[in-house]
Amino acid sequence: MSALAERTRLSGLAGGVRTSTTPWVLALTVLCAAIGVTAGVEPKYGIAAVLALVFTVVVLANLTVGLAMFAALSFLDILNIGGPAVSFMKVAGLIIFVSWLARASTDSRRRARALVGEHPWMVAALVGLVAWSALSAAWAASPGDALITTYRYALDFLLIPIAYAAIREPKHAHVVIAGFLIGAVVSAAYGLVVPTASTALQAGRLTGALGEANQQATALVAALALMVGVSGALKRSPALLAAALAGAVIAFLGLLDTESRAGLLSFGCVLLAGVALGGRWRRIAALLVIAGAVAVVGYFAFVAPTTALHRVTSADTSGRSSLWTIGWRAFTAHPILGSGAGNFQVVSVHYLDRPGTITAAFYIVDRPLVVHNIYLEQLADVGIPGLVILLCIFVAAGAAALKAAHIFERIGDRDLELLSRCVVLALVAFLTADFFASELPSKQLWLVIALCPALLALARSRAAAAPGPRW
Repeated sequence: MSALAERTRLSGLAGGVRTSTTPWVLALTVLCAAIGVTAGVEPKYGIAAVLALVFTVVVLANLTVGLAMFAALSFLDILNIGGPAVSFMKVAGLIIFVSWLARASTDSRRRARALVGEHPWMVAALVGLVAWSALSAAWAASPGDALITTYRYALDFLLIPIAYAAIREPKHAHVVIAGFLIGAVVSAAYGLVVPTASTALQAGRLTGALGEANQQATALVAALALMVGVSGALKRSPALLAAALAGAVIAFLGLLDTESRAGLLSFGCVLLAGVALGGRWRRIAALLVIAGAVAVVGYFAFVAPTTALHRVTSADTSGRSSLWTIGWRAFTAHPILGSGAGNFQVVSVHYLDRPGTITAAFYIVDRPLVVHNIYLEQLADVGIPGLVILLCIFVAAGAAALKAAHIFERIGDRDLELLSRCVVLALVAFLTADFFASELPSKQLWLVIALCPALLALARSRAAAAPGPRW
C-alpha cells in the first residue's frame, strides 16, 4: 500500500509540475513564433524584438549590466523603430526605469536621498527644466511638440539617478563605460563596412549606426576620451588593452570619415582641454595634441579624397547661418518665455519676413530643421530661463567629475582619477560640438552627464574608507 501511495504522490507532483509549466512553455512558444514571423516580414523588427527580450531579462537581473547594454544600444539608431513618443530606445529606457523602481529597497532610497542631498542644485535644475518645458506648452504654437519634448527630457534625465544607483564600485563604472565604448566602436565599424544611403547632406560621409554624420562624430570624440580614461584600468590586462587600442583606431578612422567639421573642432578642443585639465598627465596630453594634429592634417592632406578636403575646409555653413539668424529672431521676439519647447521648427517660418539676408530658406520653409546650436535653440524655445537652467546642469556635472578627480588624486587612486578627468573631456566633446548641432536629446550626452555625480559618490565612498582625512 505504501509503495502504491508513493507512486500516486509522485504522479500527482509530476502532473502538478506539468500543469504549472505548461503556460510558460506555451507563452515562450508563442513569443518565439511571433519573433520568427516578425523577422521573416522585416528582419530589422525581428532583431529589435530579440534585443528587447534579451535586454529586458538582463536589466531585471542586473541594473548595472542593463545600463551598460542601454549605452551600447543607444548607438544603434538603425533599429530605433517607432515615432518620437515611442521608440526602441525609449522603451528600453522605460524598462531600466521600471527595474530601478522595482529595486526600491532601503539602500536604493538612501542613494536617491544622497543624490538630492549631495547635488541639490543639479537635481533642482533637472526638475526645473522639465517643469519649465512642460509649462511652455501653455503658450506654444504646438502644445503637442512641447509635451513630447518634455517627455524626452524626462526620460533622458532619469539616466542620472539610475546611473547613481547602478554605479557603486569601480568595476560598475568600467562596465557602463565599456558598454558605451562597444556601442561607439560597433557603430563606427558598421559605417566603415556598410555604405550609407546617400542624402544631400550625408553623401559620401560615414554616418554609422547612428545615421547622422555629425552626431556620430561627436559620440566618437567622446568615446576616444573615455578610451584614454579606461586605459589605466586595462594596463593590467594586455588583451583588453590591445582590444581598446584597436577600438580607438576604428573610432578615430570613423571620426575622420564622417568629414564632420564640428566633430574635428570638438576633437581639437578635447585635446587642448586635456592639457588644461590633465593634471599629472599634462605632458602626455600635450604629446597627444601634437599626434592628433599630425594625424588629422596628414589624413586630409595625403589620404582623403579631394571632396573630403574641400568639405572640411569649406566656409559654407550648410544652412546654419540662416538657421542661426532665424533662431536669434525667434529669441528676440520672446526672450523670456520662448516659443515653446520643441517649437522652433513650427514657428521658424514666421521670422523670414524680417530685414536681413537668408540664403537657405529651404531649411525653414520646405524642410524645417532645428537651429543646429543647442544654446541658441534653448533661447528660441524656452527663453533665457531655459538656457540658464541647462547651463547649470552642464556646470554641475563637470564640477562633480572634476571634484571626483581631485578626491581620487588625494587618496592616490590614479586609475579612477584618470577616468574622472576623461569623463570631463567627454563632456567637453559634446558641449563644443553642440555649438553646431542640436543634440540635446542625445542619449550619449546624458549618459556622460550621468557618470559625473556617480563618480563623485564613488570618490567620496572610497575616500571615507581610506586612511587619512575624509572628503
